[in-house]
Amino acid sequence: MLCQRPWTMLITALSIAGCGAVPYTKAEKPVIPKTDAECAAAGGNWTTLGLPYPNKPKVCDLKAKDTGKPCADSTHCQGICVPPESAKSGDAVVGRCSEYLLNFGNVRIVRDGKVERLYVE
Repeated sequence: MLCQRPWTMLITALSIAGCGAVPYTKAEKPVIPKTDAECAAAGGNWTTLGLPYPNKPKVCDLKAKDTGKPCADSTHCQGICVPPESAKSGDAVVGRCSEYLLNFGNVRIVRDGKVERLYVE
């Protein structure tokens, strides 16, 4: 009987440690407003994003409501899951949800818990 106690304590400690894990949930991706008026009503900025070119269509630059939330994939965010600045491609990390819904350029994302580089235009 005395031998079972250390195992019970170990299992209990491991169970408690697991309670600190971040419970990631799938985020509902919001609809991006399609007109200047809809964008303004949603609190966004009607502008062009990314590389400029003649007659490039404008989009609604709208802030995400889950900015900074821990994530392991962009499915957990309204926008994208961004890795820490110091993380390199391929690193296993916990990211944070982006500040904006749309992200352009040479961005780093977290996909399935690992850092990837992505070019979005």
